[in-house]
Amino acid sequence: MSKRLLVYVEGQTEELFVNRILRSHLAAHGVKVERPILAATRREATAQRGGFTNWDAVAFDLRRLFADDPDPSLRFTTLLDVYALPSVTPGYEAPAEHRRPPEMVARMEDAWQSHFDEPRFRPYLQRHEFEALVLGDYEALKAIFPERIEPIDALARTTAGVPSREDVNGGPDTHPSARLEAAIPGYGLRKPDYGLFVLQHADMGTVRASCPRFDEWLRTWEEWGADNTLPD
Repeated sequence: MSKRLLVYVEGQTEELFVNRILRSHLAAHGVKVERPILAATRREATAQRGGFTNWDAVAFDLRRLFADDPDPSLRFTTLLDVYALPSVTPGYEAPAEHRRPPEMVARMEDAWQSHFDEPRFRPYLQRHEFEALVLGDYEALKAIFPERIEPIDALARTTAGVPSREDVNGGPDTHPSARLEAAIPGYGLRKPDYGLFVLQHADMGTVRASCPRFDEWLRTWEEWGADNTLPD
């Protein structure tokens, strides 16, 4: 029986990452990644998807997914940003000075786990945005945007003192996406494509070393595929 993983994603950026990068990576570890599901914005089946703005719609959607496929070899996870997380989500804790430390995010994930009581579900919230991964390899950024080497180098200097790229945040003007937009004007308009191009070019070992919670999440599925470390 093949091991299957369904990733419930924030938006098109994460969807492209799962389809173009995560799927082939985890296939080498014995895990079949299913087509990702974009976050629901309303309960209506025809509603536009993408963007984690409505907790009730997301919770309803996840429960439906759990019920629709009872396969014991299937696991569910999320790839949702903790930045601008709806305040009604289980275990919500407000950020301190616009930041949420790893232990706070872990507590919120535990609260999600308890809320759904679905043993096949392993929630994951990205600190603070998916774009922390794009900041994980500045050499890849410069290779994709050679005309912006000077501002990218400046961005690298401003983040050099933080413990990890996942710690990069500071509010509406200095969260990862805003910093990328400042260094690479127009980045936000093509964020899904640009994020994919950078991460396809990036050294994933460098990205993982720069983003320890992401690394831990990825290792969970690598180890599950190879060694069946998660319970059936």
